[in-house]
Amino acid sequence: MKKCLRDPKERVEVRDVKLKTDLVYEEKPVAVIDCKEWVTCNHVVKFYKVLWSNHGEEDATWEGEDYLREVYKTFFENQ
Repeated sequence: MKKCLRDPKERVEVRDVKLKTDLVYEEKPVAVIDCKEWVTCNHVVKFYKVLWSNHGEEDATWEGEDYLREVYKTFFENQ
């Protein structure tokens, strides 16, 4: 089989991603782009739009503050 691009404009640019032997790569939050507070009855929940390593700004995701503090404990210390 030969590699074929139907339309050269559809080419995906390959980034420098370090894969482990089981083809998994590590994602880390890099920066907070935006933040929101959602109010429900008498509870306020903070969400942050997070820029991740190995991804561009268009792939940033909204994550809850509790999740970020639990999984990435040192992330808010660097901000």
